[in-house]
Amino acid sequence: MRGRRMMGAGVALAVVASLGACSADDGTPTLTWYINPDAGGQERIAASCTEAADGAYRIETTLLPRDAASQREQLARRLAASDRSLDIMSLDPPFIPELAEPGFLAPVPDELQDTEGIVQGAVDSASWNDELVTVPFWANTQLLWYRESVVEEAGLDMSEPVTWDQIIEVAEENDLQLGVQGALAESLTVWVNALIASAGGEILETPDASPKDMELGIDSDAG
Repeated sequence: MRGRRMMGAGVALAVVASLGACSADDGTPTLTWYINPDAGGQERIAASCTEAADGAYRIETTLLPRDAASQREQLARRLAASDRSLDIMSLDPPFIPELAEPGFLAPVPDELQDTEGIVQGAVDSASWNDELVTVPFWANTQLLWYRESVVEEAGLDMSEPVTWDQIIEVAEENDLQLGVQGALAESLTVWVNALIASAGGEILETPDASPKDMELGIDSDAG
């Protein structure tokens, strides 16, 4: 059995002094979209939008670093410095609150808020203070790969929630390997949070509280 996690992102408009685009030599407004590395999908979206705009504007892309931490650092620095070259950006969901709270992200206009058919968790992640501040683009999720024959024999109903304790017990009873990706990145933090949540716990009891009023949900010794 092995857990795996997909990266995710939202697409946001930046508020830098006043939102504006540069103009190309032919006078066409040009918007710069800072994208995270992918297989070319975002570049194709930019090209498609440029074509659909029929000369009203064009979108050019600038590539961010590959790892999420470096992406966050570059975007945060540019926003804090009021870098006017930053118009649109692809954001990993955990960074949305950090950039939305100081007002760096423009609210998504009502007429563009099409969330039908989108997983509610992705919509929630794209929002801050009950306001949609990014367009849900990808969704973070965790995947658990398992052998159907093993869980059926163990009597686990995988259509219902199961705990990590149950999964570990099944692996031990059948002398099987249980593996996780365990990369030293945001994915590890998310996985640890899932471990705690599946055991009925919470890392933060009051996640919406101010830092001074925040209550931790774990009081046991580390290790």
